[in-house]
Amino acid sequence: MGRAAVRASRAGYTPVVNSPHLLLARHGQTTGNVAGVLRGVDSRYDELTAQGHAQAHVLARQIAALRPVSPRLYASSYTRTQQTAAPVAELLGIPVTVLDGIQEIDPGEWRGRPYSDLKAHFADLIGPGDSICFPGGESLRDVANRFEAALQPVLSLPGTPIVVSHGGALISLLIRLLRAPVVESWRSDRFAQTNVQLTELRYGSSGWQLEPSEQPSEQPSELAPGNLNFTS
Repeated sequence: MGRAAVRASRAGYTPVVNSPHLLLARHGQTTGNVAGVLRGVDSRYDELTAQGHAQAHVLARQIAALRPVSPRLYASSYTRTQQTAAPVAELLGIPVTVLDGIQEIDPGEWRGRPYSDLKAHFADLIGPGDSICFPGGESLRDVANRFEAALQPVLSLPGTPIVVSHGGALISLLIRLLRAPVVESWRSDRFAQTNVQLTELRYGSSGWQLEPSEQPSEQPSELAPGNLNFTS
């Protein structure tokens, strides 16, 4: 497969893409999602609910239906992403590799606040230079930087990377890869993620582009737009 240089998104950042097909998925439902509270690293060991496990099996079948070429499967260091990836690994017959740097955003001083505050007090998160920043925690730019750095070696290999991560982290990465405005993308929910939502991207002459992913007819009701969560 020919090499294609990725458009630099930060000064001095010019990695190589040998994996122009990238699959991103959010983890399945957890009790933390149901509670709707920002918890950050405190949620590292949260496990999937019964619904979350069912969603993970739906995701596995959806990914298998795409017939990814030479798939490689990655999950964050958090329990819920590894549990979500497990049925995918079983169905595709590949291992799960834990990838540092793709974990959920650190909400800092917002830890313990309800998801609803992300809308009600949105203005409090707007920082300088088109940024979203959690006081005492991470900005979306911070998360995009570490996520993108983690993907550098992944994308340098041939095949199709499948990456299971988190709502806020995936929003940050998609804003970066698709060169979208940060504040407006967050405000409009442009990249908001449902549990086990699958996002398919391809890299071409104009950079990374979204491809529509057809959701399976067996999709549980928890994947409906009303279950959108920003983080965790």
